[in-house]
Amino acid sequence: MSGIAWPDDPKAFEKGVAVLLSRIHPNVQRIDGGGGDGGRDAQFASEEGLHVFEMKSFTGRMTNGRRTQVESSLARAARLQPVTWDLIVPIDPTPGELEWFEKLRTQYPFRLEWRDATWIESRLTEHPQVRRFYFADALAETEELLRQLVPERGPIANADEALHRMRGMIDRLSELEPHYQFKLTAGPGADSSVEMLPAYPGAVQDRPAGFWVAFADTPEAQETARAWERAIAFGDPVEVPGEHIADLRMNGPAVLGFPSGQPGPGMRLRVSGHEVPADHAAQLVIADGHGQRVAVLGLHMTALRTGISGSVLSGTDATGSYECHLRIDHAIGALQVKLKYEIADRLRPAACLDVIRFAAALQPHYTLQVLLAGRPVTEGVPVPMTEGVEQHVADARIELLEQLVAIERLAVTTFEVPVDMPSADKAAIRTAYALLTGSTAEVGATTAATITANDTPQIRELVENNGLIEMTGLVTDYQVEIFGQDIQVGQVTVQSPPLQITGAQPSDDGLELSVRTAPEHADRPVRFTRYNPADQQSPGA
Repeated sequence: MSGIAWPDDPKAFEKGVAVLLSRIHPNVQRIDGGGGDGGRDAQFASEEGLHVFEMKSFTGRMTNGRRTQVESSLARAARLQPVTWDLIVPIDPTPGELEWFEKLRTQYPFRLEWRDATWIESRLTEHPQVRRFYFADALAETEELLRQLVPERGPIANADEALHRMRGMIDRLSELEPHYQFKLTAGPGADSSVEMLPAYPGAVQDRPAGFWVAFADTPEAQETARAWERAIAFGDPVEVPGEHIADLRMNGPAVLGFPSGQPGPGMRLRVSGHEVPADHAAQLVIADGHGQRVAVLGLHMTALRTGISGSVLSGTDATGSYECHLRIDHAIGALQVKLKYEIADRLRPAACLDVIRFAAALQPHYTLQVLLAGRPVTEGVPVPMTEGVEQHVADARIELLEQLVAIERLAVTTFEVPVDMPSADKAAIRTAYALLTGSTAEVGATTAATITANDTPQIRELVENNGLIEMTGLVTDYQVEIFGQDIQVGQVTVQSPPLQITGAQPSDDGLELSVRTAPEHADRPVRFTRYNPADQQSPGA
């Protein structure tokens, strides 16, 4: 097969073959040989058992020394009790080499296969993108592309000339590379970035992203590596800082100046799947162990993003508090639900109530089902997150929100609810709701006041003994402040707990008494009741 260039570096050969195997067997697991590979470089499990692959980059002939290496690897792999063991080596065997391999087959109970140069080339024909990247002279191709795109044109005269050249470079690349669109951002010094996006739906499947990236051996870089894998598989957006990359190779669209090697400091590589608008109504239904609905959340799915392995349908609820991603793996037909939420600030009470009720139902002992256009697309699966609101916190918040909804109706007003509700407003909500619905509101407070009384022997005796009195008064225009808004309640009667007289002095109207809540009655609240004149009429009046 013309165009095959077997890599001189054994690791490069093994990497290329591993990618090829991943294309043939999507569930292949690659084995890191740093601590010993146990006689295999890759493997996958099926219903039959374990399938093992050993890769050797030998070219030429299978010498005695090479045969010894193969036999040693095979002996180690046999301990795993595989059902198949494949030797992948770019050598088409001679009759003598075949005879040697046939003898090996008689020594083991599992099937042995020699995957030779002809087999590798045939599989690369089926997966040309792997051949172009790992087994062809991609460097010459990229250098030629760079030569066409960045001709010698002399110094840049001004900013307009710089922008003109950048636009010309991107326009030329679009002509040569029909699968992807590029965005180039140049910052000060080396602080530049590249953004590569599929030009149309399915472009990633037509031509998988032409990047091979080796990430640095740091925790931060390895986390980026996992995000990179998700980006390639499902189109998730990812930004890779240059310092996280140990080696970068590009199989064609290397127009931005680093066809191979490590990007310069400050450079970033951004990858994202092609995203197209969507318009789907969805529901998330939470049910208990008996299948009874506990909560439901309506969603509007507005974006579809694709990668080489699957796609992601995304949307939010009406308030923007919940973000939902439905990840579909096309290879195995699986659907995964990812849900996260952050309660939006300044919601109307009814909208906030829906958000909190659903959050309270996000419990691991419940199940969640996804409906699209009213039809279920998943079976009931465990709730995909357990960071729901604690039940007692949710119950208290729900009660307050229900009271706010009623206050809006009764007082003919509207509210916007802050995420962090002050304690004073919580108490005010309870008070206003009780008074507007005809109940008694109890407020825990210590009363200290000055009142005027007649100068009588009975009052003087109370003063001398620091006696107790009880007071009931009428407030003609009582208001309750909620979130900075005064809610008109009207006339209310106020009944204090027993008050102790702490001092007295003469006044023009008799005695001016200083009073405060008696210490032994400090736990008794002040009671507010909305005044109703009809209650004051005697029966039959």
